[in-house]
Amino acid sequence: MPRKTHHKHSSRKGYRRLLDSLAALEGVHRVATGRVTPRMGSGRPVAPISKVRRVESGLSITINTEGAIVDAYVVTDRPDEVEAAIRARGWTAS
Repeated sequence: MPRKTHHKHSSRKGYRRLLDSLAALEGVHRVATGRVTPRMGSGRPVAPISKVRRVESGLSITINTEGAIVDAYVVTDRPDEVEAAIRARGWTAS
């Protein structure tokens, strides 16, 4: 079975686990990491996923980790179900 998650070589274990968990959700075909930006300032994020947006291929999400903001893409043909599963697991604040 092919891997469903594409990790960048510099990705950290904390959000790698989150991406792998997203890939394991019912209806998710693939998860890909996009841009990784250093996060300025102190403090811990309120939730692991700060934004969930609809895109043509599924969902675009923003992950907050200590020290970085990560854009990722969830490829799915059932974005409503995947978004509901993300909320049910408490990965997003809203």
